[in-house]
Amino acid sequence: MSNEATSLEDLPSSILLQILSTSPPTTLLYVKSVSKSFLNLTLDSQFTNLSRSTSPASIIINQFNSIRTASRTNILKFLKFVVDNSNHSYCHDPNFDLDLQLYFPVDTFWLVGSVHGFVSFNYFFGDVDSIYILNPTAREYIILPEAHGVRKWPNLVTYGFGFDPVRFEYKVVRIYQEEIRDDDTNVSRYYKSEAQVYTIGKGCWTSSVGHVMFCFGCRAYGVNLYGKLHWLVSDANRNELICSFNLENELFESFPTAPGYTEENCPNLRSLGVFGRCLCVCDNNADSHFEVWVMKEYGAISSWVKEIVINIIPECNNWLCYEMIYLLKVLEDGEVLFLWRDDFLFLYHPVKKTLKKFDVCEGNFLASAHISSSFSLKNFEAEVVNVF
Repeated sequence: MSNEATSLEDLPSSILLQILSTSPPTTLLYVKSVSKSFLNLTLDSQFTNLSRSTSPASIIINQFNSIRTASRTNILKFLKFVVDNSNHSYCHDPNFDLDLQLYFPVDTFWLVGSVHGFVSFNYFFGDVDSIYILNPTAREYIILPEAHGVRKWPNLVTYGFGFDPVRFEYKVVRIYQEEIRDDDTNVSRYYKSEAQVYTIGKGCWTSSVGHVMFCFGCRAYGVNLYGKLHWLVSDANRNELICSFNLENELFESFPTAPGYTEENCPNLRSLGVFGRCLCVCDNNADSHFEVWVMKEYGAISSWVKEIVINIIPECNNWLCYEMIYLLKVLEDGEVLFLWRDDFLFLYHPVKKTLKKFDVCEGNFLASAHISSSFSLKNFEAEVVNVF
């Protein structure tokens, strides 16, 4: 028997991929400090596929103040979708619910996104525009310092929360949009937008290099995919584009959106999401159907495919009409989970062509795919961590 010492790096890459793919996502933060070869493995496409296959179909629900319930509420719920005799249902343990109203002196949080168990929320009222990062499992949160640029009409602000897989950094991106008006007519001409970036552990906001002449709006939050955040935007000519922000080099890029957009769509009922590992656009502008376009090859205009078409039949599913619909997750068996406005979830079966509605809570809510983690925010330097 050899006395020569061995290590994990001596294992075949296929075995290392299996080990890393089943590790908690936040454990991978330390990989780059162990070995560059480990870092390269986590960037491998096979690692991405293995990690996705082990991810549970869980959803985080941000229930907020509702006119219908006429009460102050700000509750986090955690749902997991399961298959029982070929039918989907969801599991919900109210013991894990968090009533944020008990811990935070604000009325309503708006869910920005969830990455590796960390959840980003925005609170704004008047001139106050705050961002919180929570780990609901560890019962910890941090409050980000105030960024420059007051959120006041006509200037707009929107956010995104993402993960840079190259530098292993979590970043909040604040898009500050300044309205530019014509000097002679005082008519709005376009928006000048800049990105302000907060890297968790750095303790301060920085401004990215350059800006774009796009309007991001203020309601849609960035979609996190491939180390980039993405938004549907409009340019100075009111054309719809997809704008991405690269979390590694902190630069903007843009490319054409899915087919079907027209300037006559008002309001424009199109939303951006992730279908598996592809960008998608949900389009609910037509009177007769709802459709989902999927970009099969990232950045390739010719790869847009109409993946889902749900015909609207007045006597059975006319509730689909004239509202914003968001794609939340493609479940393991291929069914697709959507959020209808801020009212309820529904599942679509692409083979059976069936729809199933879920009333998960009373009142209005936002939702996001979510994977819990016990990794502590205290591991990030320069952050003041609060416990609730």
